[in-house]
Amino acid sequence: MLRLGNIDYSNCYPIHGPVLERRPDWLRVVDGPPSELNRLLASGELDIAPGSSIELARHSREYGALSGLCIGSDGPVESIVLASRRSLARLHGETVALPTASASSRCLLRILLETRLGVNPIWVDFDQETMDPMRAVGWEDARSGAHSDAPAAALFIGDVALRRQPLDGELRIDLGAEWTDWTGLPFVYALWLVRAEAARLPETRELHRSFLDRLEGLPAAYDDLAAQAGDRFGFPPARLREYWSRIRYALDERMLAGLERFLDLAVELGESPSMPHIRLLP
Repeated sequence: MLRLGNIDYSNCYPIHGPVLERRPDWLRVVDGPPSELNRLLASGELDIAPGSSIELARHSREYGALSGLCIGSDGPVESIVLASRRSLARLHGETVALPTASASSRCLLRILLETRLGVNPIWVDFDQETMDPMRAVGWEDARSGAHSDAPAAALFIGDVALRRQPLDGELRIDLGAEWTDWTGLPFVYALWLVRAEAARLPETRELHRSFLDRLEGLPAAYDDLAAQAGDRFGFPPARLREYWSRIRYALDERMLAGLERFLDLAVELGESPSMPHIRLLP
């Protein structure tokens, strides 16, 4: 039985949709946010998952990645958004809240603030499924348990970011746009990571082929997929089509260049011990 992680956000559905609707008897699907799938993959409880790209650097000896596939953007993405009361350059020493659901996006924000601008905020954590710290008078740090006033900024990801309405006077800063404006490169948020022991399984090869078949049919299939997925994710089909049009699912040479640049900067910040060799599985 092959164990596949599924990000329970709408951005994963164009690739995973057919598998979710018609699950073969050799496949078990486990839903969860990116951080939970990262944990399950690292503990050996999953064989394959669309895991955060920073996890490839942190586990480069244990993981490969399915070739040709990613979840990325080349400019604005709409679902990786910093809600802020101040511009990025004015966040030095201010409290910035990070969602516990995220991994790559948290690292990306650190790079954009600390490396790009020399800005060092006070980082705190929150659970974006249960609270919005920008609307809270007082709230509890999800990791430390300390109580704090509303932060100057908070990062939101996935469908939560798509649904969230900004407060009056609040800036909505798209991290995909910020990265591409700065580097001229696209950004890879997630890759289909595979544990070494599952890489040679025939079920893995079959699943990989099915994903590549889905990729080849995009975006022509967006209309049908959006009609199927609208109720599942709570978005009008037109909104899903618009959003998916911003996502880059093909891991081509340009996307790889953006990934390598990100991982290199992550090493400089100590988010990864060393620059990994990116093993793409045929």
